Amino acid sequence: MDTPAATTRGQEEPTPQVWVELADGQSVTAEFLARIQQRSGEWWCELRLTVWAELHLQDGKVVPEPCEVVFKAPARLVTPIDGTDYSAVPTRRPGPPTRDRLAAEFTGRWSLQRLPTAVGHKPRRVLHYENCWLGDQEPSLSLDDARRALFEGAESCEGCGAERLNELRHPPGTVPVRHA
Repeated sequence: MDTPAATTRGQEEPTPQVWVELADGQSVTAEFLARIQQRSGEWWCELRLTVWAELHLQDGKVVPEPCEVVFKAPARLVTPIDGTDYSAVPTRRPGPPTRDRLAAEFTGRWSLQRLPTAVGHKPRRVLHYENCWLGDQEPSLSLDDARRALFEGAESCEGCGAERLNELRHPPGTVPVRHA
């Protein structure tokens, strides 16, 4: 099954489709971007699903617009579609351990969302990874910028994996101390 969207992105070959079971039990077709083997040996699949999003026009009108969401799912929840060729799908295996595990995991960009607060209260900022649907800014921060934002008091989003950076503030196994 070919996807016209794949060819308009400039890819040489259309991205093959697979069935994927979502968290609520329903199955949908998604584009199969990569096979990923974890250090544990478990296999995951990187997938792309096109969903609807709101597009706010200058005149105040809101229209539907396709929006691509890239996500990973355990391979056990992904089913090939009969007759589909998956030979061009890349396979990624873990490399040698790196000194900075987070830098190896988060190779993309970050964004910092400013949330409204009451007058006189400290501003709230939330850090989002590039594929987070909750972020409201174009991702432009590097991992070092994201680390700096956390050190300076930004909150990390729990919806996109940014909370994993919290171990920069509090190493695993430690309990943060709250001062009154």
